[in-house]
Amino acid sequence: MKFILALCSLYAFTLVKGQCDHTINLIDTWGDGWNGNSISVSVNGIEQGPFTLASGSSGSFTFTASNGDAIVATHSGSSWPEENEWTILDGFGSTIALGTPSSNNPTLAVGACPSAEPNQPFIPHMEAYVNGSTINNLNPLDTGFVDLCVGDSVLFVATPDFYNSLEATGTGYSQDVNTNIDFDWTIGNLSYPNNDTIIFVANTSSGQLVSLVITDQNGESSSLNGKIRTGTTPNFSGIYPLYESICEGEITEIIGGANGEGSSFSIPEGGFGFGTSQYITELTYLPDGSGAQYQTPIIIGGFPQGSVITNPGDLRKVCITIEHSYSGDLEIWLQCPNGTTVPIVNSYGGGAIPGGSGGGGTYLGDPIDDGGGGGPGEGWEYCFSSVLNDIGPMTQNWGNTVPAPNFGNGNPSVNPNFIYEPDNSFSELIGCPFNGEWTLFVQDNLSIDDGYIFGWGMDFDAPTNEITGYQNTVDSAWWSPNSTIINDLDGSSIEVAPEMGNSSYTFNVMDDFDCTYDTTIHITINEVLASMTATPSGACIPFIASFDYSQSIGDWFYLDFGDGSYYIDSVAGIMNYLYSEPLSSPATLYVNSGVCSDTFYMNINTPTVSTNYLSETVFCGDGYPWNGNIIYNSGTYSDNFLGVNGCDSIVVLELTVIDEDFDLSFSSNQQLFTEPPFAVQFTNTTPDMGNYDFWWDFGDG
Repeated sequence: MKFILALCSLYAFTLVKGQCDHTINLIDTWGDGWNGNSISVSVNGIEQGPFTLASGSSGSFTFTASNGDAIVATHSGSSWPEENEWTILDGFGSTIALGTPSSNNPTLAVGACPSAEPNQPFIPHMEAYVNGSTINNLNPLDTGFVDLCVGDSVLFVATPDFYNSLEATGTGYSQDVNTNIDFDWTIGNLSYPNNDTIIFVANTSSGQLVSLVITDQNGESSSLNGKIRTGTTPNFSGIYPLYESICEGEITEIIGGANGEGSSFSIPEGGFGFGTSQYITELTYLPDGSGAQYQTPIIIGGFPQGSVITNPGDLRKVCITIEHSYSGDLEIWLQCPNGTTVPIVNSYGGGAIPGGSGGGGTYLGDPIDDGGGGGPGEGWEYCFSSVLNDIGPMTQNWGNTVPAPNFGNGNPSVNPNFIYEPDNSFSELIGCPFNGEWTLFVQDNLSIDDGYIFGWGMDFDAPTNEITGYQNTVDSAWWSPNSTIINDLDGSSIEVAPEMGNSSYTFNVMDDFDCTYDTTIHITINEVLASMTATPSGACIPFIASFDYSQSIGDWFYLDFGDGSYYIDSVAGIMNYLYSEPLSSPATLYVNSGVCSDTFYMNINTPTVSTNYLSETVFCGDGYPWNGNIIYNSGTYSDNFLGVNGCDSIVVLELTVIDEDFDLSFSSNQQLFTEPPFAVQFTNTTPDMGNYDFWWDFGDG
């Protein structure tokens, strides 16, 4: 829309020459001419032509038109119209319209011619505003540097001084940024919209060249080159923990700190990219037939303005991902921005490239060989170089094959594991500009077999130039606050006592562009916990104890049952164990997690049934109380009682009942001593002693 407005503006001023040659290019995709079809061109209603293509695949014709003239191109004819295409170029050589019989027919365009006035020099200017700033951040002005951090955006503004323009002087032709000025912006490998302002976002830590070419409607142009310097990400490889994994409660050291520049961290040098490689990936059908062509351009930018190829190594290699079921009918060549071409593979004689060495039915890639139309097989990447090649031209190595294993049913296909020499050396490209449109052409010269292009690209060796790299410096460096940092060791390391949920430590660096970077060190705390409960199946042994240690945390569990037996597992769980003997040691659970451990002790009560014996004597008729009853007869009695340990106790009673009463008596005779030791004589004076048994208790145990 902007270009059309420019033409309208020029037409209104009418300060341009009246007429100039315009061009209409006719194309036949089959390559056998337009078969009697034609196209007529009218300029402001006046017919010119008709034009047709008697034979071949392309032809060009000229007609005259002035600035602002209404151009209408109309196709007529019905003989294979789907093969017909056309483009219209204005007096500047720019495409202003294109069409086919089924699309954009008739084709409308507006004429444009160079000015008859002498060119009007002007002074280019460029400004840069970072992150919405109102201050021009380009320093020095026009050709200097703008310094960014990753994520920053910069608004570039072209502000040329058209001091000779019609608008400034009242004479000459118009130079108006809003209507008739072209702005060719390139940053790195990328071209930007034709506008006096563009926005760039820094996505990588590297420098970029900013190229601006300003061209007026008469072809007068001027250029500027600025530079973007994006802060480079520090290398934090020297910041590390002495131990990445510790036990809970332990202290460790992290190497690195504010005074560690050069040892624990460093900022690498920044450099400027020069568009050293560019690839496109797009599945495209290779049309099958006599002279059918595939062509696709790659726009290269970012090299210093005016730099050209000076040796065959400047274009390191060209790579093409392709499959085709008959290499003998293909021609592949590369065209550089100034129109120079170099053959890469010429395997067909009599096509677009003179000569040719047929590859016959040898495959490229792993194709579907079905006579055409069966869809894509598997593309293989083939690379070509005049300096990196490890084999000669492909056209001299058709026998260098491997089986096409999938779609190709094992038939021979050119081996992709080599870098082939192109048919003609890339030295033929010497003098070609790096920047601009590079186009790959692939022509299929025979019918039946078809193929597919999956993508292609180029690697360049960046040319030498006077632009040096840049080195960021450290403004400040620090560890982010953390309550578990217990000591800063002179800015070279820190001591930390990590806790569960708080074991990460962040180190920060700010450079002279005010860009901040950080790295985070994570300390792993090997959590370990020994926890266990035990539930016995009864009060007295033998019983089964169920040990539940499922809440323990670790990777190794050792359960000692206290009787010499044990159990080992790698997973916390529940274990049942039979106790049949009393224990003298506790049950113990040992848990490991890495190098960390914990222990849990548990006393297991293993009581057994006990038996107690009693011997008692009573007089006849008195009776003896026994477990809620009175016993009057001599004899042996037993009963079970619940002990304080929860286990049964058996008591055996030996009871003697005396039939009659008797006079139990004794006398004592103490020797006359004033203090112990002394002797005492005890004399049993009970009548009829022979009828009884006696037990003495002297009162001292």
